[in-house]
Amino acid sequence: RIQILFELSMMEPMEREFDRIRRGIWAGPHATKPYVEWNDLSRVLTDLVKWAREENNRHKFDEITYNSFKLLLEKAKDDIQKRIKMLGTLTQQDVDIVTVTIIATANMVRVLRNSVADVPRNQFLQVKTGLLDSIMESVSFYHTVSETCRREKHRHPYALTYSPLCYEVMRASLQVICNLCVGNHAVQGAVWHRLYPVMFTKLLNSSDRTVKNYVCSILFHCVAWSASTHLEKIFITNAGKEIVKLCVGLAEQPNSLEWAQILIEGLICADKFIELHQLCDKTTLVCTLLEILSEKINTTVSPTKKKMFGEIESAVPVTTFLFLAKIISQKKNQLVKMAIGQEEDEGGEVLRILHLLGDATGMDNRFERLRNNTPFLECIMNTLNTINCKKPIKFDMPGKDKVVPDGTFMIRRELIRLITNMCAGNKHHQDKVRIMGGVETILCHCVVDKQNPFMPQWGIMAVRMLTEHNNENQNIIRNLRNEGVIQDDELQKLGIEVKISGGKPRAAVIHPEPTNSDNNNPEE
Repeated sequence: RIQILFELSMMEPMEREFDRIRRGIWAGPHATKPYVEWNDLSRVLTDLVKWAREENNRHKFDEITYNSFKLLLEKAKDDIQKRIKMLGTLTQQDVDIVTVTIIATANMVRVLRNSVADVPRNQFLQVKTGLLDSIMESVSFYHTVSETCRREKHRHPYALTYSPLCYEVMRASLQVICNLCVGNHAVQGAVWHRLYPVMFTKLLNSSDRTVKNYVCSILFHCVAWSASTHLEKIFITNAGKEIVKLCVGLAEQPNSLEWAQILIEGLICADKFIELHQLCDKTTLVCTLLEILSEKINTTVSPTKKKMFGEIESAVPVTTFLFLAKIISQKKNQLVKMAIGQEEDEGGEVLRILHLLGDATGMDNRFERLRNNTPFLECIMNTLNTINCKKPIKFDMPGKDKVVPDGTFMIRRELIRLITNMCAGNKHHQDKVRIMGGVETILCHCVVDKQNPFMPQWGIMAVRMLTEHNNENQNIIRNLRNEGVIQDDELQKLGIEVKISGGKPRAAVIHPEPTNSDNNNPEE
């Protein structure tokens, strides 16, 4: 002991405190007391948390150190467990001891978390010494303590202070588990065996958002990649399905959790969108799922996500959109009824899918199987023809300046957008649209309609794509006859009138007769 004290006196203050823990002076073979002075140890650990962030200091951790930390964690758990069992009879001293012990435990776990950053050897040692098992046990234990204290808070108000402290331990513990799971299949298997499904479910139902976020992070590293051995299992068992639904709910806006969204993106990239959709079908979660998919394909993949997902895994499989195209084909009749105002799109699912397919088909060289899907093009063209047959678009449609927030909003525009994208540079599809009478139908939609914003622009673009390098479709345009001019009320209000001059339409400025109000106010 004299030799140990001499060596400690020659060290820097933080190194001295670190070595005291390592040698087991707080708890272990060289302990000076039969119990742990948690108050003093807590102050030491607070400084060690910062000390362990330095790379040089992280390399000073070894197997003996981790064994000492493991012993301290077990001591802390035993001390708290004894007192929590007698929650109704705790003295003020006991209350203070429990409080400082939990704080010390949180700092211990933070030191362990910082020690493994970019040091694979330390990650291996934490698993080898059984420290990982102790940390997972801590998550379960402190979750139980937290729930117990929440139930007893009305009878014993001091118990209310324990729950936030327990969450601190759980957060740091889950961070350690997540760090050890990254790229380590053996650790992923151990974590999965220990936490799935009971603890995962309990933690995802926790009242602490940070805890739920870190659980989603662990799930991501365990299942959200195509070669994961747990990926299939989570979609087969009822418990696994419930966990996935909870995660989708946590990704719902406006209170979305970052790792919940990353997890769902990872499952989509692992070709599990169909299973996700089946789980969320006929619930509000399906719209959340579609929003995540939309953000995924419309946002440039960040280097961080590429590192997490991998280059190939960061892409959404085309099978996802082929599945969505199949849904639109199955709901064709419903889509027609929605467009003519006979049915509402509850939750907006159908319109969201149409918009997603429009985005996907507009991305060059990414989803060629979708763009070249001729049966789907036939379905879309047939749907637009049917809608226009049952409720034709008219140039002089009354009340077209009023936007009614009903189920017809933007349906025609999205259908034309799909046709435009699928016919771009595709002679076979151009001919297919002509054979189905689609050129005339699309020409009818080159009209302003506030129920379908930007529809004339997409209609003109569709005509361009249909006639590009296609003489047959161009002849249809050439053979159109001039049937006269229909004046637009909006243009006339601006003093503009369209006239035919020399066989071509010309815009002319007109001067409407002054109204009575104008005569009464000559200055205006």
